[in-house]
Amino acid sequence: MKISGAFVLITAVLMLALIVGLVSHTRDRGDISGKFNSANINQTRQALTPSVENSPHGQISIDYIKHLNDNFYNRFSFTLREMQTAGWLVEELLAMGYTWNEIEVQEFTYEEANPMTHMGIVMDLFVFIDYTPFVNLGIHPSGQSQNVVLTVPGQSDEVIIVGAHYDSVLNPGASDNASGVALLLESAQRMYESDNYYTIEYVFFGAEEVGLFGAYYYAYILTPAEHESILFMVNADILLDGDDLFYMAGYDTGRGPGANNITETWDSIAKEVNTQHDLNLRPLPWGVFGPSDHLAFLPHGHTVMLLAALDVTGEIPDEDIMMFFYEMNRVLHTPNDDIHYMIETWPDKVSTNMRTFSIFLEEILLASYYPDENGE
Repeated sequence: MKISGAFVLITAVLMLALIVGLVSHTRDRGDISGKFNSANINQTRQALTPSVENSPHGQISIDYIKHLNDNFYNRFSFTLREMQTAGWLVEELLAMGYTWNEIEVQEFTYEEANPMTHMGIVMDLFVFIDYTPFVNLGIHPSGQSQNVVLTVPGQSDEVIIVGAHYDSVLNPGASDNASGVALLLESAQRMYESDNYYTIEYVFFGAEEVGLFGAYYYAYILTPAEHESILFMVNADILLDGDDLFYMAGYDTGRGPGANNITETWDSIAKEVNTQHDLNLRPLPWGVFGPSDHLAFLPHGHTVMLLAALDVTGEIPDEDIMMFFYEMNRVLHTPNDDIHYMIETWPDKVSTNMRTFSIFLEEILLASYYPDENGE
C-alpha cells in the first residue's frame, strides 16, 4: 500500500498534538526517575535467543521484532509503555552477558530535551490538547523518555555509534522501528564475543517520533572530547517497508552531502557483501538528510549512515527528500506496521531485509578505516 503525502502530514499533526497534550498535562507528576537500576530490573532471565551460534544473520532480529511487536505495541513517546520497553531493553542486554558498567540509561523530560531540538515552536502550538481520550488506547503519560546506551569496549577509544529509536506511533511498530532495534540487539549479541577494534556504542533512542528528542539530547550532552572521539554514526530506521534496501551515507558540507574515506570504505563493503552473499544494497547519497535520528549528529560534523528499506516504484528524485521517504513506504504509521501482516503479505521480505542489514552492519563494525591494520 502507498501512503499519501496528505495522510502523512495529517498523521504528523495528530502525533504532535497528542504528544504535547501528554507532556503538557504531566509536568507536575513529580520525579519518577531512577527506575533503571539493579533493584528494578530483572537480571536473572535468559536472553530471548540464548546463543548466536549457528543462527543465520537476521534470524535473531526477526525473533526480537516479533517480541516487540506482540508485547510492546504503542510504544508512544513519553509514555509508560515506552518506559517499559526501555526496561526490557536493559534486561535483554544484561541477559546477553553485559554488565551495569557497560549500560547507561539517560532519562530526560520534554522540557529538558525540547530546547535541543528544532521542534519547540511547532510543538508548543498544540499545548491545549488534552491527553485523556488517548488513555483508552493504552497510552499513559510518564513525563519522561530515555535513551538506553550500551558501550562495547574495543582496542581503540574511537567510537562507532549505532542507533535506532524504540518508540512507535499507535501501532505495533514492526518496521518503524522494532526492525532497527532488533538489528542493534542482534549485532550487540554477535559482538559480545567479538574482538572489535573500535569501541561501539549502541544507542536505543527514545522519543524519535515526536521530534528526534532522544537523539538530540544524546548528541547535545556529549562533551567536545566525546564528539572528537566519534568515528561515525550508523542509524537503522524502517527496515521492512520495501524491497529496495538503501544505505545513505555522507556528512553535511553545507552545500549537500559529502564523501570521505569512511563513505568510500562503506561503498567497498557494500559491493563486496552484495557479491559474496547475493545481496542488493543500494547507495543513496542525498538520503543522508532523511528524517531520522542521524540528523542530530550532522550539525557536529559527523559522518553518518542511514539504513532503510523503501518501496521505490519510479525514478528517485533529486529533491523533495522528505516526501520521497514517506511516499516510498508501504506500512509506515499505519495498523499494517505489524510483523504478522508483513510476513503473511510479503513472505520473503522480512528474512531477506534483516539478513542483508545484519551482514552489512557487522562488516561495517569490523572494518578498518585507516591505511594499516593498527588504526594508525
